Amino acid sequence: MYPVRYYKSGIDKWMSYPKEFQILNIASELQRAAGWIQRQRPDLVNSCYERGFELIDLTIEDPKWKFQLKELLRCREMLGKLYIEMPKNADGNQDIFRNLILLNENAYRILKPQRGKRNFI
Repeated sequence: MYPVRYYKSGIDKWMSYPKEFQILNIASELQRAAGWIQRQRPDLVNSCYERGFELIDLTIEDPKWKFQLKELLRCREMLGKLYIEMPKNADGNQDIFRNLILLNENAYRILKPQRGKRNFI
């Protein structure tokens, strides 16, 4: 793994967090990116994606994800495609967000759409 740039607390602290916390933190970077996509700021979108890459990489190193490693790697691959794509793709960003949330039941429950409320998923 390459040196940590954004999340300096490192892998040990990251591994101590529950799976839903990890997924929701990655998803929050994608939500930030969605806001910058709407504002047409590809430089800031890519900054969010870089932080997302770092969090996904930290998550991949966590043994509790060994049975979902393939799915995490696929999300990382999809994020890489969005990173180099111009113009930035809001639908692709939302697809990755949705797929990440579906990796963990508790994360999904936290963001589950409720009647009359904003739909994140």
